[in-house]
Amino acid sequence: MKIVIPVGSLETGGGCRVLADIANALVAKGYETEIVLPHWSPVAYPIDAKITRVPFLKKDNIPYGDIVLPNFYITFQPAFAAWPKQCIRLCQGFEPDWLTGENRTVALWTYQQRVPVISVSHWLDKRIQAHVGQRSTVVNLGIDPHVFNPGAGQEDIKSHHPKVILYIARDPKVGYALKGYDDFVKSMHLFKQSYEGDFIVHMICTERELPLPGIPHRTFQPTDDIEMVELYRAADVFVSTSWIEGFGLPPLEAMACGTPVVTTNSGGVMDFCRHLESAYVVPPKHPEAVATGIRSILSNPNLARRLVRGGEETASRLTKRSFAENIVVALEQIERDRHADSKE
Repeated sequence: MKIVIPVGSLETGGGCRVLADIANALVAKGYETEIVLPHWSPVAYPIDAKITRVPFLKKDNIPYGDIVLPNFYITFQPAFAAWPKQCIRLCQGFEPDWLTGENRTVALWTYQQRVPVISVSHWLDKRIQAHVGQRSTVVNLGIDPHVFNPGAGQEDIKSHHPKVILYIARDPKVGYALKGYDDFVKSMHLFKQSYEGDFIVHMICTERELPLPGIPHRTFQPTDDIEMVELYRAADVFVSTSWIEGFGLPPLEAMACGTPVVTTNSGGVMDFCRHLESAYVVPPKHPEAVATGIRSILSNPNLARRLVRGGEETASRLTKRSFAENIVVALEQIERDRHADSKE
């Protein structure tokens, strides 16, 4: 069986890493796997599969595969035009939730073509069902416990002074408003007014250094997972303010590293977040609740311990290995079902 994966980019980012992991898992299973991407596209991850560069992702540039696995509405269009019967759609985020106008219409159309869908969370499965009446095969993402773990000699409760608040800041001016950076800024000012201890924000800035006026902070641009793990382990709390997440790997990575999490109920994270058990969960677009969550964790060691234990136990179940095994099994089962249907 040959699998073709058309992608727009393999730049640094959670969704692109997932595509690289899928390709490598298929190669490890012995399947011929080919990634097709534009000439200009960066490749930020090790790839064991064949890489084919093309001028543009269009119908004539998509080679045959027994399975063609597009991941985004833009890559679905040429893949479906070329090989409609071979397409299986991978959904890491339901694009109609954030697109508008004609783009939203096109994105919704890609889910209306009745091709099999694999989604990465039960929340996404419900979104797809609500809009087009089709269920997907759910395969949760996972982390590598050999990389993301608390490390040796971690204290029961970290005794940093000042306390460290870790946040991944995505630039709302270049398309990442849904990550809720403005909400985080407001929450930190509210937190500063009500918290009597010393604290500092460690802010990971991906696109550019973003401002956090009036709040003590340092900015970081980690270049690999090892540097990310060091930041997770050094933090007393990790904060996510996203409005929508198809899954949400960073909160899970933080849990695996023994760091309590404050996160919005942004969708896919609820596959692994339970309020006051594995995370402190708050509504999206609610800076006051985010500030309260941070303050509760930093002021209550027993709560922090409970979330650390719950988070580590949760992360131990959702591993990169289990995702790799389950995604291959899902693709194999869909292909078997498709062949069975064609014989009827």
